[in-house]
Amino acid sequence: MLIELLVGLAMYLPAFAANGGATFIRNGTPIDFRRNFKDGHRILGDGKSFEGLLLSLTFGVDVGIIISRFLGIDWILVGLVESLFAMLGDMVGAFIKRRLNIPRGGRAWGLDQLDFILGSTLGLLIMGIRPSLYQFLFVALIAFLMHMFTNYGAYRLKIKTVPW
Repeated sequence: MLIELLVGLAMYLPAFAANGGATFIRNGTPIDFRRNFKDGHRILGDGKSFEGLLLSLTFGVDVGIIISRFLGIDWILVGLVESLFAMLGDMVGAFIKRRLNIPRGGRAWGLDQLDFILGSTLGLLIMGIRPSLYQFLFVALIAFLMHMFTNYGAYRLKIKTVPW
């Protein structure tokens, strides 16, 4: 069972890398071009930029290249697709937060931690990779815990103004 869980975690490494990659970009070109939705709120917000998306995909593909050394060359493409879908999931999360009038950086329990996992899972399924329910739940738990830990660490280091 432990090996199955660790394989599941390895399966999601491109998504984790992609999700963390976007945070290195500040003041990029917003994907929504600063446009508002029909409700008057931004579609996605300044936190979702083309530069962040490109860096996220680069991180995810790089991890896919590393994994391909062990699991086969197909993992380069898997890394790309998984990273893209992770970022699409993150954008859906941002879209939902804007509709709920939650500002950038505002707390949305569950959504903040799992949007990229749900998106990457869809990407994996499209690629014909079927994580087990146990693998998915384990990865979701790890993502939830990592999100809380890294955000609190960034807050303590004064990188973020809030601990979430």
